[in-house]
Parts: sequence; C-alpha cells; structure tokens
Amino acid sequence: MTRKHSIIIGGTKGVGRELAGILAATGQHVTAVGRNPGEFPAVTGGQIEGFAGTAEEPDALLTALRQQIEKRGKLSSLVFLQRYRGNGDSWAGELAVSMTATKTLLEGLVPHFDATGDRSICVVTSNASSFVARNQTLAYHTSKAALKQMARFYAVKYGTQGIRVNIVSPCTFIKSESAAYYAGQAELQAMYAKITPLGRMGTAKEVAKTCAFLCGPDASFITGQELTVDGGLSLMLQDALAREVAGIA
Repeated sequence: MTRKHSIIIGGTKGVGRELAGILAATGQHVTAVGRNPGEFPAVTGGQIEGFAGTAEEPDALLTALRQQIEKRGKLSSLVFLQRYRGNGDSWAGELAVSMTATKTLLEGLVPHFDATGDRSICVVTSNASSFVARNQTLAYHTSKAALKQMARFYAVKYGTQGIRVNIVSPCTFIKSESAAYYAGQAELQAMYAKITPLGRMGTAKEVAKTCAFLCGPDASFITGQELTVDGGLSLMLQDALAREVAGIA
C-alpha cells in the first residue's frame, strides 16, 4: 500500500507543526514547508520532513515541491497556513504571500493529486475574515476574506475531479511559541474564559485537529465549507459582551 503524502505550506510552526504530527501519526509522509524548517521529532507510523521554502517566491517553491512529489509520492492533502512576515509594504506582501502564492501553488499542484488519496485542500484563514481586529492591517483582513471565496471557487472548479477544498477559521489561540506568554498572563486568560462560551482559550492542536478532519476520509463529502474554531466566541452579541466585561448593567 502506497503511503499517503501531504504538503503543509507554513508547516514548521504553530498549527502547521501540530498538524504535521497528527498526519504523520496516521502513517503519512508529511512535507512541512517553512522558511526555517528546523527539526521534527520522530513519529511512529509516518515521517515528517522539514522543507525549506518561502511563499514569497511561489514559482520557485512550486518547482521544488513538484520534485518533492516525484520523490515522496503524489499528493493526498494540501494545506495552506502561510502569512506574510516581512517588513516591507504590508499590502503588497500580504496579498502576494496569502493570495498569489496560494493560487500559484494550488493550481500548480492539483495535477499531482493521487486519485486514491483523500484529495483534500484545506485553507486556514482567520476570524478577521469576517470581523475587524484593530491590531491587524487592512491587507491582513482583505487577504483572509479573499481566501474564503477563493476556496469556495476552487471547491466548485475541482469538485468534478473529486478534490475537496475547505476552510478553517480560528480565533486567538495558544501555540507552543506563545504558551509561556499566556501562562504568565492570568488576567488575560481569565478574560478569555469569561467571554468564550466554552470558558477557555483554544490551542493550536485543536485547530490542527480540525484541519486533519477536513483532510481525512471522514470528511469525504464535505467541500466548500468553513469551520470556525473559536469556542463559540463569534456567537456572542458584541455590545452585550462589552457591557458584561466592563461590568455595566
């Protein structure tokens, strides 16, 4: 039996790193793409390979990933988690990394899906695709919103090939890189516990598990859909929530 092969763009930190471990534990070979891939621990059953590459140069990355597919096998799943981390113009950078790179890589890698695999694409956006976060740029909001419609478009376009395209939209969550910070912020954690219906902050692993579900066979008839991973926070009426937090009756 041929081992499944999944590629995660932005797979070396945070949600991507967690997802790599989850998929590899099912027996897959995982190519985790990042600017600084680092090292991954051994995983029983499958294998994770850190792969140096940047979405800021999507054509070069596409060429390299095609070569990787020749070595490791055709695609079962493809996940997009990248975002712009540069110091230049945020508008040009964010749109190039989030949108142009996703388009280039997705369209370029679709012909390399294994007909016997899960044939799943998962695009991770943000709740800033629907709401406005004052600490984020216009480019961030615009690109995250556009990615949702892009995913829906591709779900229709490639559905006849049996390829599914879905969206995961998380809110603020704890990842390994930020765990120490949040551990030392008791008041901040208490605030999230108060405003979130599930009474706590989410974790990168929980977001990754959602991606893994959409990539796997249990989601075989789900496409073009968005799963919001926020513990119910987006269900809350904003002015009522603000009054509650401020202690105003």
